[in-house]
Formats: sequence, C-alpha cells, structure tokens
Amino acid sequence: MKTILVPTDFHLAAENAMSAAVKLAKNMDARINLMTMFKFPKFKYQLVESIVHTEDEYYDMLKNDAAREIVRWKDWYPGVEIIGSIKEDFDQLIPAILSEEADLIVMGSEGANGWKDYFQGTNSQNVVRKADCPVLVMKENTAFEKIENVLFVTDFEKTGFIEKAMDLFNLKETKNKFVFIDTGESTDDRSDIYDTARDVEKLYDIQNFDFEIYRHDSVAKGTVEYAESHDIDLIIMFTHGRKGFERFLFGSIAEEVVNISDIPVLSIVEN
Repeated sequence: MKTILVPTDFHLAAENAMSAAVKLAKNMDARINLMTMFKFPKFKYQLVESIVHTEDEYYDMLKNDAAREIVRWKDWYPGVEIIGSIKEDFDQLIPAILSEEADLIVMGSEGANGWKDYFQGTNSQNVVRKADCPVLVMKENTAFEKIENVLFVTDFEKTGFIEKAMDLFNLKETKNKFVFIDTGESTDDRSDIYDTARDVEKLYDIQNFDFEIYRHDSVAKGTVEYAESHDIDLIIMFTHGRKGFERFLFGSIAEEVVNISDIPVLSIVEN
C-alpha cells in the first residue's frame, strides 16, 4: 500500500472519507493524494462582472480557493504525508478520479442524491464499477471511529477478495462475520455451503470467524438489513466490475449496497 486517493468536495461526507483515509495511511505507512476539481459544488460561483472580469480571473479564483482548502486539510493531519492535486482539465469527475494511480480509493458519498448524478448512477457507484483498486465509500452520517465487527458478504463464488481485505486491514482482533444472502435462487445444499465456509476459514486462517445464511428477497437490501442488526462497522464485498451489456443483464450488488448503506462499504474487484 503506497497511495490512498481521496477525491473531495470538502463537504461532510468527504471529511469522513479523509478521516478514514488518514487512519488507514498511518497504519499502512501510506501517503494520501487529496484530489479536487472545479466541478464540485463548493466551487460554483455566480460571475459578477464588477468582481470577475475575465474567464482566466474566474478560474484563478477557483484554483486559489481549492489550494487554500487543501492546505487547511493538510494542517488538520500533520502526521501523514498528503499531496494535493487540483483537476481543471476534466469535464467529468469519474475520469479525473480514474486518471490517478492509487492502491486504494476512499471517497465520500451522499447516496442517490449526492454529488451530481450521471445517468449510469451515482459517482460512488461509478467508481466502484470502474476502479481497478479497492474502493472504500463513506457516507456523511457515518464515522470511522472503530472497526470491531466486520461483515464479509459472499456466495463463495469468489474468495480472493477476502485475502485482499485482510492485507488492507488487520482483522486478527476483529469479529469477522460472513453472510450468504439466500434469495431462494441457490440450488446448493445448506450443509454444503456451511462446509465451504469452514474451508474458507481454514484457507485464509481467519480469526474470530462466524458464518450465517440469511434469508432475504434482495441480496443488497438483505446485506444492509443484516449489517444494521449486527452492529457492523465495515461491509466488505467483491464486485465483478461488469461493464456495458453484461452489467445491464446482471447489475452490480456492490453498487446497490454502496448506494443504500449508511455503513462504510469496501468493494474489491474480482474478474
């Protein structure tokens, strides 16, 4: 882990993301790339001819405001290496985020009504879908004070994301719950699913392991319902990173969970 990217509009959800990123950076000896761009709501100004006479002056004002915010955030966290970057050449937020090299992206989200929605979904959903690295999404009403209860959501089709998550977080002291959301579509025998869960526990040497099959009509809504009822601090799940027609057919459970969950969600791509 070398670089944690934090896209920011300097609002509350982004502040929560930054706070989480700082804690992770300290644990992993990583640096933070604090990235902003002029498209964010904070930097929308009404042009008044008597104040701003040219387009260049307008953009200089935006750039200076962004630079001051970055310096202010750096002052808040003196114990972490923070690099500030200001994007002004991108028409959209997503290409700006994906243009940065990062080992982990930590971003704030206000859900479906947050940062300007594109027709593909919210910005956080788009990043979850398109990023090659893990993405941690924070909501404005959640903090990252502790990680005691961790929830892995899996059908055991993919398990590599479990190892990646264990590399990112120290999970030896946490209570690690695994849940299989049963929507009634699985043809596997329940005893076979429990056997697979025990095999995964041994394979990755998971401490404080607990597994449950949870019945719900929706995997995404069942995940959030289960997490809320079990005092979960972090939801971890894999995403296929499907694009185009394949995503239209199958959708993305991780994207839906990111959109509806107030609990932080870490998504990890498995192809």
